[in-house]
Amino acid sequence: MADPVSGPFLTAEGAMAIGAGMAMGLSAFAAAWSQGTLGSSAMGVVAERPEFEKNILIYIVLPEVLAVFGFLVAVLLWLNSAPAAH
Repeated sequence: MADPVSGPFLTAEGAMAIGAGMAMGLSAFAAAWSQGTLGSSAMGVVAERPEFEKNILIYIVLPEVLAVFGFLVAVLLWLNSAPAAH
């Protein structure tokens, strides 16, 4: 292990951990943002046309796939960031 003062400040494992955290955080943020936007628009449509309620529910749930994909990427990065056994 390198000396923290003179050694490398970011190792490959650390970079992968940061990438995994960013993948999960940004995908969750994007999913929340799009669900909020779609949800507010959907309520306006349902108020005017109640028969579209079930169809719009699909569009409200669909952005959650972004968070699931981000979670999968984060898990894959985390699993690959473990130090290799020599």
